[in-house]
Amino acid sequence: MLPALMLVATLAGQPHDATSPYLDVVLRYGPGHEAESIAELGALGLTTPDQVFAELDDRVCAAAGAASCEPRSLVNAGRDARERVDAQWRRLYPRALALHVEALAAGDPGRDRAAMAVHRRVLLRMAVRLEQISLEPGVPDDFVDLARRGRRLLLWTLQFLQDEPGLAEAIAGFTAAKIADAELALARGLLEELRALPAVVAASPKGQSLYSGLQRATLIASEGRHHQEAALRIYLELLAADPGVLEAHLRAGQLLAQLGRPGEARPHLERIASLGPDRRQIYLSAIFLADVHEQQGRLVEARAAYAAALRQWPGAQVPLVALARLRLLDGAVEAARATLEGLYVERDLRGRTDPWMGYIGGQAWRLPEAIASLEASFEPLP
Repeated sequence: MLPALMLVATLAGQPHDATSPYLDVVLRYGPGHEAESIAELGALGLTTPDQVFAELDDRVCAAAGAASCEPRSLVNAGRDARERVDAQWRRLYPRALALHVEALAAGDPGRDRAAMAVHRRVLLRMAVRLEQISLEPGVPDDFVDLARRGRRLLLWTLQFLQDEPGLAEAIAGFTAAKIADAELALARGLLEELRALPAVVAASPKGQSLYSGLQRATLIASEGRHHQEAALRIYLELLAADPGVLEAHLRAGQLLAQLGRPGEARPHLERIASLGPDRRQIYLSAIFLADVHEQQGRLVEARAAYAAALRQWPGAQVPLVALARLRLLDGAVEAARATLEGLYVERDLRGRTDPWMGYIGGQAWRLPEAIASLEASFEPLP
């Protein structure tokens, strides 16, 4: 606590055009300097978002001659002052956004829980703040784009961390700020899926051993189904408003299959191919469609779907194991064994990936490309 108080006192005592420890870290952040910048940010010992916004907003606006960052105050300060503020925000906000995202994603919940909570609150406030700035008259289009990026980066990072409380807090914050888009709806659905996960696992035969009695397992299974059905309703409502949201088709189809409604799942999964998916989405829709075929007794179609998935993602284990299982059910023991040959060789495992393993992380798979794209937009420093 003492280092944080010293930081606040130091910042409060500096003139607004003086060097700022926080802004120095923000400006040093960039491609190739991520790890050292995260370490330097951690060394500042931030304990509240107010410390960040005293620098990003208050210091910047005061240096430009405005009494505050309120729109009326900036108007009163004059056009030159507003242009200076916009120029500084254009330098600082993208870097600060990416830095706090990376610091949050790199945190260890067991060791860095308090620091991660600060980063999460900073990012939520930053995303809402960017939204507010983007709505002001005469604001350049890049602020509108940055507001959208900020929302998505926070939601995707919390999905990567599978942080249920954090994701709920972010969704509530964006909802209170009257922000609504497809990514927010997808995040709401994923939150319900995350809430269902412990219940579904606990209701499995292995999970039941952790609880006392069949009644407890039945209650847990019912709770899991409740959250799955809530997630499904969110995805279907999103699709009713925008039928082109591919990820909503994917997740709705998978949930319908899990809930024992394969006939309703199939159109969603088959629709994906017509919506221009990437390899990950083609792969996942294929293994989900294979499950639908199995539930409906179409084993030939199921094998074809698993084989199609394997062609899209040759390193994946799910379709290999599924194909081996189906061949074993057919009595083709040697064919099943051949399918699995080499699957568990250590040198082979190191190069294997499988999008299914990250499926519960929602849109987190988009994070690396999104951060790289944001870094590419940084204005060069003088």
